[in-house]
Amino acid sequence: MMKKLLTILLLSFIATQIVAQEKNINAFISYGTFNITSDGSSPYLETYITFDCSSLMYVKDTSGQFESSINLTVIFKQGESIKNYDKYSVTGPKVSDTTNLEGFFMDVQRYSLANGEHQMEVTIEDANNKTERPLKVSETIVIDFPENICFSSIIALEDYKPSTTESVNSKNGYDLIPMIMPYYPESINRLTFYAEIYNTKKTLGENEKYLLNTYLKTFESNTLINNFYFTKRMNVKDTEVVINTMDISNLPSGNYYLVLEARDRNNEIIGYNQFFFQRSNSNYQIDNSALAAINPEDVFSGNINNLDTIKEYIRTLYPISAQVESDYANNLLKTDDIKTMQQYFYSFWASRNPLSPQIEWENYFAQVKRVNASFTSQRIKGYATDRGRVFLKYGAPDRIVQNYYDADAYPYEIWHYYTLENQRNKKFVFMTKDIATNDFQLIHSDAIGELNNFRWTNEIYSRTSSMYFDQGVDDPYKPNTYGNDAQEYFDNPR
Repeated sequence: MMKKLLTILLLSFIATQIVAQEKNINAFISYGTFNITSDGSSPYLETYITFDCSSLMYVKDTSGQFESSINLTVIFKQGESIKNYDKYSVTGPKVSDTTNLEGFFMDVQRYSLANGEHQMEVTIEDANNKTERPLKVSETIVIDFPENICFSSIIALEDYKPSTTESVNSKNGYDLIPMIMPYYPESINRLTFYAEIYNTKKTLGENEKYLLNTYLKTFESNTLINNFYFTKRMNVKDTEVVINTMDISNLPSGNYYLVLEARDRNNEIIGYNQFFFQRSNSNYQIDNSALAAINPEDVFSGNINNLDTIKEYIRTLYPISAQVESDYANNLLKTDDIKTMQQYFYSFWASRNPLSPQIEWENYFAQVKRVNASFTSQRIKGYATDRGRVFLKYGAPDRIVQNYYDADAYPYEIWHYYTLENQRNKKFVFMTKDIATNDFQLIHSDAIGELNNFRWTNEIYSRTSSMYFDQGVDDPYKPNTYGNDAQEYFDNPR
């Protein structure tokens, strides 16, 4: 299982910020899944919902202090069957002055859920602001704890300490303070995390040992990061608690996975999980010595002798580049240094396929030609469009819904991927205001690391916004008119 973020982000900055419009609640929502092995109890899911104080309405209480209040409803369904349900209120910290509100506060809840696929529906309402529409979030949750070795979600922590009294923040003898979001700016140089490993004793036997590997890899290319690979020999247990801290002061800006991997005495992988996070580190400087050691005359990129051609080839790499690679390429393309471009181009592909970098490039370039033929707009080439980027990064979707002629909606497409690595059932929504331009913009996705806008249907139906916004709060997704099927197509692509 992996921690799945429900996010609204600007691609390079992960934040679960819910649509920064006036009067809308800003919240950050994530969850983790855990197992209980000792008494046969059901697995459980933890929700972590953080509220931005500045987005809430405050009222004065009898003591003269100001206080916020949020009403929440959480439902877990399998089909039409409700498997768990919770309706409760959260009160924010009291303040004496509301003129300059800052800060956040978090709510943590636990829900028992059996193995299987569940639909989680969360409704968030500012109890002090009845004119604001409730925020509604729907997400598919997969609980999958087999009888053999497996991992819980990996939870990023702001801090932890030994428990003195049991609370909802307590877990296996520790009080945990989860991170609001897995984003690490320059001011944070340590990545602290918590995870659990189950059934190593049951699977491997008494007195056995196994290896726990902890490492980082790039999100875009799954390339292991040098100097961030650690191994520890572990004794078997029913439940192993892992709390560790990693120094990331020298980690470049970019999107990454933190990976936990268990291996047996035969060095075979017996358990695995990963956790997505983002790093911003402008202080990091690329070591050019490795590039300088490449002789263009000895590699295939040395045959790309035209400056404009190799610049264009490097631009096509952006959809699959890590942030540090994109930053380096941006600076390199401002020069006319064709030799360094040849060195960089070869290094890029050698890092992905050391044995056959040229074949790796040729296969990729065939896909570039494909997206250019399909998605080139009046302004930009296909590989630089949102649809082109998604296609090159994730491959062809398994299913595409195209709705160009709904009178109440702007033209849109919904791409459905059955699997994206270890993510299941992920979708991308693209929209254009002018079908003739062929320039569809990504407005929503539920995939990790992608722009996630819980109010995405607002944009699609803003073509008839007056009809849309006259609807009541009980149906915030779409107008009640014939043919407005965007949410239905998203939930059930066909």
